[in-house]
Amino acid sequence: MKRALFTTLLLALTMASHAQGYTSMNTRAEQYLRNTQDTLVIKNPKVVTVDLTTESYSIRVEGEHNGYDYDITLNTRIEPAHYISVQANNIADTGTKEFHNPLSITLMKNDGESTVNIKGAAYTYEIKSTGSLHNTKTISKESDSNWDFNIPFGNAKRKKQHTNAHFSFDILDDLEFGLGLVSADKQAPGMDVGFGNSGWEFILNNLFKWEYRPVRSTSLSLGFGVDWRNYRMTGDRRFLKQDNNIIIAPYPEGADVNFSRIKVFSMTLELLLRQKITKKVSVAAGPVVNFNTHASIKTRYAIGKGKEKKGFKETTSNIHQKPVTFDLKGVLSIDPLSFYFKYSPVNTLETAFGPAFRSMSAGVLIEL
Repeated sequence: MKRALFTTLLLALTMASHAQGYTSMNTRAEQYLRNTQDTLVIKNPKVVTVDLTTESYSIRVEGEHNGYDYDITLNTRIEPAHYISVQANNIADTGTKEFHNPLSITLMKNDGESTVNIKGAAYTYEIKSTGSLHNTKTISKESDSNWDFNIPFGNAKRKKQHTNAHFSFDILDDLEFGLGLVSADKQAPGMDVGFGNSGWEFILNNLFKWEYRPVRSTSLSLGFGVDWRNYRMTGDRRFLKQDNNIIIAPYPEGADVNFSRIKVFSMTLELLLRQKITKKVSVAAGPVVNFNTHASIKTRYAIGKGKEKKGFKETTSNIHQKPVTFDLKGVLSIDPLSFYFKYSPVNTLETAFGPAFRSMSAGVLIEL
């Protein structure tokens, strides 16, 4: 199990490191803003919009970079405003100005001075300001017309809003942590796995995630993740491997019972159709395919009293879990939490070797 999890995370990080070879335009803008001295040149933007007052100015740049559309807004406030001067060649210096398809826009800052220079085929527009720069920030988004590609460890996680249909692919950028309780349905005689027995489920979803959004309020996603489930009994029966079979057996006479459990580790693929109801409420449903790569049994009990009391721990693996199972999953999201329920219509173990039971779980999901 540890080897499978390590391989999964290593693959994710490797793909992420290759993806980070591309530097997006909004990332370049954020790097420029963080530095005290820097120059940012954006060539051939589609539209540059300038909104200038005596104490501040706003520059919005829209265009395409390496096949991706970007939309960057730079807000700069000068405190104290020593002066802001404008030099315009063939451009009227009044109100909000729009420049369509200029040759370039150059942003420079050095020793308390900042310059914005917009060059066109027949004009030059330049803003110079002196003073300490405060409350300087970027609000940006970047996507192409049909695909979004997000990578982890960026400056900030960007939530994109689209009005047209689009696909997206995320690596470690939309992670979801889940914690739930586990029960079982259609259990074999003698089994007593229930929500009250402290069986747990641990989930890490969306190590990779593909999403198609035909409209703004509806999405279809395919996510890869991992899952641990613990089917736990605390009554007078235990899971026991006998020869090559798993049976439900009593404890030794006089045993002080702690628990007996089956643990299953899975790699998962979940296909969810999500519908937004309100701004903060949405519902989702779909199948989850579980690739059950490891399963084991652990039982703890003690025999005797006082100084003669002796603890026992029985562990075994290779318990004939089904290699592939699937769940039906439903999710109710009330931002920032989501509540899920999963039910499997198939047995968890190979019934030729072990007891029949079908998995159920319910819990909470949190975006990381």
